Amino acid sequence: MWDRYPKKAQAELRRTGVYRRSGEASDPARGHDFVTLKLIEDGARHLFGDRLIETGCPVHILHGTRDDAVPWQLSTALVSRLASDDVVLTLVKDGDHRLSRPEDIERLIAAVAAISDQ
Repeated sequence: MWDRYPKKAQAELRRTGVYRRSGEASDPARGHDFVTLKLIEDGARHLFGDRLIETGCPVHILHGTRDDAVPWQLSTALVSRLASDDVVLTLVKDGDHRLSRPEDIERLIAAVAAISDQ
């Protein structure tokens, strides 16, 4: 996250501890959302480095390719780091960050049901 932010956003985070971000992933009612320096620091403390990630359970990742907050390529990189063979990645070609359209919700429910049936 930190590396993807422009220098101006990084400076604002260092100065105020909060970066006010706008875009598709923001709350339409407010037109923005906030990212805190605390969130970024907490995430950095939980990085896995280069080692494999052992989840101990099946994993199904759904990611919209039109997500403007989290690039879908991060999900493909994550899949390669998951140690289990029981991993499914579904890229929703026209899906955004929220995946909240009725057809997206149906995909999410189907993914949970498929894992529950195992």
